Amino acid sequence: MADAKKKFDIAKSFKETRAEVRKVTWPNRKELLQHTEVVITSIILVGAVLWIVDLAFGQVLNLFLSK
Repeated sequence: MADAKKKFDIAKSFKETRAEVRKVTWPNRKELLQHTEVVITSIILVGAVLWIVDLAFGQVLNLFLSK
């Protein structure tokens, strides 16, 4: 029963986290800028589409409420 309830060890946790972070392949500057550009472009496009849909629904709602 004691094995099922292991005590949390903060030092061990930090060591394991550090070991995992070392395994990560970090992007170089060029890749980082490319990925950032894709994310910003995607955000702008999705925002524009949502804005257009919102305008369309607003116009339809105004048609129903104005009668």
